[in-house]
Formats: sequence, structure tokens, C-alpha cells
Amino acid sequence: MAPEAYTLKAAIDGWLLNEKEEIIEERAAQAYHKYQKCGIKGARNLFTTGF
Repeated sequence: MAPEAYTLKAAIDGWLLNEKEEIIEERAAQAYHKYQKCGIKGARNLFTTGF
């Protein structure tokens, strides 16, 4: 998976708004699904936070 700019932007936007990790993950998944059309369930399995 390439680090597509739209997923990074979505995650950074959430981080700048001081959102919870779960919300940031969801933002990234929604952005990925929007452009890749892989299904939201599949997109949710691609991202994680809390390392």
C-alpha cells in the first residue's frame, strides 16, 4: 500500500483537531475508501494508531 497523500492529510487533520485515535483511524479509512473503493470494512483493517 502506498502512503497516499489523501490518507495522510485526513489523519493529520484529525491530529491537528486533537481527535481521539479511533476517530483519526476512521478518517484515514474513509479517505482511503473514497478513492480506492475497496470497501469501508477493508479500509478500516489497513490503519492503526497507538504505536
